[in-house]
Amino acid sequence: MYRVLDLTRLYPGGVATRLLADLGFDVIKVEDTEVGDYLREISPRLFDWLNAGKRSLAINLKDPRGREVFYRLVRKSHVVIEGFRPGVAERLGIDYETLRGVNKGIVYCSINGYGNSGPYSGLSNHDINCVGVAGLLDPSLFSDGEPRLLTAQVADVGSALLCVIGVLGLLLNGIGGRIETSMLEAALLFNTLNIAMAYEGKEPTLTGKYPFYNVYRCRDGYITIGAIENRFWSNLCRALNREDLIHRQFDKEAINEVNKELAKHSVNEALKVLWDHDVPAAPLNTIMGLENDPQLTSRGFSREGFLNPLMVNGSRLMRRGKPPRRGEDTVKILMELGLTIDEVNELVRLGIVAK
Repeated sequence: MYRVLDLTRLYPGGVATRLLADLGFDVIKVEDTEVGDYLREISPRLFDWLNAGKRSLAINLKDPRGREVFYRLVRKSHVVIEGFRPGVAERLGIDYETLRGVNKGIVYCSINGYGNSGPYSGLSNHDINCVGVAGLLDPSLFSDGEPRLLTAQVADVGSALLCVIGVLGLLLNGIGGRIETSMLEAALLFNTLNIAMAYEGKEPTLTGKYPFYNVYRCRDGYITIGAIENRFWSNLCRALNREDLIHRQFDKEAINEVNKELAKHSVNEALKVLWDHDVPAAPLNTIMGLENDPQLTSRGFSREGFLNPLMVNGSRLMRRGKPPRRGEDTVKILMELGLTIDEVNELVRLGIVAK
């Protein structure tokens, strides 16, 4: 079994290592002896979802004796994932170059905000900052010309997915090495279509400015329509008995015409007629309504747990086990390294580790 040492806190690293845990990796959450992962307080439910099935080791990496214990663990591990600001890992003595000297085959992944170089590199940041720099909040993308926040953390989750891809890629090739993924460049990846169209001198079209790709209000709720291809737009017009709109796919004024037609129907009525005409349409769910969506529930969604989006051989990946308390597995992990219970207790007494 591959062993992963997870030095991250909060969202991106938690997503990455939860996915690895579900894939069968032994993930050890390496936490400090004082606070640990802030996510326990920020969102206990999200912490539980992202850390189920992991083990927790609480260790003081600022103390040389704590680092020596950590190095012993690195020798018996395959992957290290960290989410520090650039320069912090070097100051702690747990950077890639140092750990490669301990275990030359180690796969080391850094998840950071803006990347390891450049004028923004050492700045504090969160998802909003990264998506802003990446152009995802460009006012010209919005129909009213005013930037608005994204409601999903695409830089956080995107960097987590890139981390997993990089780790699996090196392991697949049987080589160690260093991977770096930044939240900024993950956000940039999500903006690739808009960037390409803008650089071609075109207006990005999948932004809600055009009638074929938009949100529409029905009598009792909202639906989404993604009739990008000509045939789907034609199908939409025929479904609404508005064949006069077929040549107005890129006419922004046609949004009002489609709105008027759909406002006559309930969500269920509209979806039935649109689906009958093979139009890419779907209900717009509220978060609290997700558990009532028949597609989501048929795929295993429940408010009780984290739905891993991967299925392997027809089965949903899942990691059994509860999320750990900070330092819950410290004693067991250190004894796996060959330390005696007396040695572990002495480390606890000195404040090098916590249990």
